[in-house]
Amino acid sequence: MSIFETKLALTSNPPKADITATGHCEYWITTTDLMEYQEKSTLSSPDDTMLPEVYTDTVACIYNVDGKCKGMLTPEHLHILQKAFDKAKCSGLHDHVQPHPISFASELVGLIARKDTSASKHTNKIIKDYLARILPSHITAAFQRALVTKVKMASLLDHDPKFPHYWSEHPRDKVFGANTNAFSSRFSEFSICHPIYHEDTMLLATRHAIYSAAVSTEETATFMLLPSWNKK
Repeated sequence: MSIFETKLALTSNPPKADITATGHCEYWITTTDLMEYQEKSTLSSPDDTMLPEVYTDTVACIYNVDGKCKGMLTPEHLHILQKAFDKAKCSGLHDHVQPHPISFASELVGLIARKDTSASKHTNKIIKDYLARILPSHITAAFQRALVTKVKMASLLDHDPKFPHYWSEHPRDKVFGANTNAFSSRFSEFSICHPIYHEDTMLLATRHAIYSAAVSTEETATFMLLPSWNKK
């Protein structure tokens, strides 16, 4: 089994979840029916039909100004992002972001839009899997025991606040307190690097991690999380 698990909490354009437009971005915590698609077993007949499993859960629906639900988050992760947004605002980070943030809800809509835009640029299934998967809790707990405090190339949609320092690929993520451009400085101390599953990016990240460790005078380790890249 892969060390990654699908993040089902984020669902683009869920059915029957839209609201009456208010002219403002909003988020509502509500109970709704969701579908989980099961992977077909290698032992299954080609003619077997795998029907999705329908289940009910409490989610946070993120709405744009037109009242369209752009995606869903777990209530727990919504609160994580809210705290990160408020902390960045209080520390003055929002003063250096243009256009200036309007609201927490509008930044959530933008965050989901960036994820969808990034996914639309790639047709490779392995890269699409990267954009839809997160680290399960037992893996993040293992990294904490290994004294990891930094996450390189993180996505705010799966940000774990137990790691106090994280880097995002998008400059706008500063509104949530993210550092940007992981290659702007040497990797230091103990960190996780989870680059997008593109050969050039993975090679660059691996070389940067090796160089950082080679020239450092302090203990430095980077845990690279890479896929099984047997086929493109």
